[in-house]
Amino acid sequence: MKRKPDFEYEGIKILIRLIDQIGRRLKKLSERLGFLLYKKEFGERDDDIYIATYPKSGTTLMQMILYQLTTDGNSDFHHIYDVSPWIRNASARREKPKVFPSPRLIKTHDFYKEFPKGTKGRFIFVYRDGMDVAVSLYHQNKNYNNPDLQLDEFLKKFLSWKKRSWFYYTKDWLENKKRFPVLFLTYEDLIHHKEEQIRKIIDFCRLQSTAEQIDRAIRLSSFENMKKEEEKFGVQPPVSKMVFDQFIRRGKVGEGSKLLSEDQRERFQSLYSQIVSPTIEKIIPREMKTDHGR
Repeated sequence: MKRKPDFEYEGIKILIRLIDQIGRRLKKLSERLGFLLYKKEFGERDDDIYIATYPKSGTTLMQMILYQLTTDGNSDFHHIYDVSPWIRNASARREKPKVFPSPRLIKTHDFYKEFPKGTKGRFIFVYRDGMDVAVSLYHQNKNYNNPDLQLDEFLKKFLSWKKRSWFYYTKDWLENKKRFPVLFLTYEDLIHHKEEQIRKIIDFCRLQSTAEQIDRAIRLSSFENMKKEEEKFGVQPPVSKMVFDQFIRRGKVGEGSKLLSEDQRERFQSLYSQIVSPTIEKIIPREMKTDHGR
């Protein structure tokens, strides 16, 4: 005998799903409005310096360099966010905006469209080889959230994030349609030609950095030094499901092309050629580009 459908039961299940969807959307709206309010309170200054990067592209390295170039270099801070804030993270944690001396060194992973035309300050955009980014981000997700995560599984998501992907993030910042004052640097040059890049940063940001500050920025932003004080640079607050706290892992150049299979490299290159390549040809000189962009 066929069982009659329980319309009340099915109706309740549908209602629960709808409420959950509405709840998620309201949460996102609340976070967005909360961040807008936070930015209003935080304010803008003409000498603000934004460090704009896709995650795992040299953000913390650039924060440390700029901190050394603009201060007495005191490393007694508990965490880098105490001297170079990530304001979206602070807003999500419901923190009150703190007062920082000028120039403020502001970390951001925000997409280009999040910044209104006329935003005050200057931007330093650090471009890193996308395959290196993918591998580094894979290890962070594996170490912090999912020890069983496989590289191919992660790459399928990395290569299918569409408008929220590394490809579009990079394209929009390189195009810079709102004509922000942006200094484009590459992670590879920061690793291999650090002093030269530091002098570009000083000129672009109109800093009055001394020879001592430059020397200190070179020394204290080294991989070896930052690795020793890794707790000052990791995820804040620590992730509750963290498997292995390794925020500063290797800092190498070219790891992605070595670890990815031929098929994975081809998939990456296909998207890179369609989305990023036409723009990067105009923005970043040939000598600054990495192998897959040549």
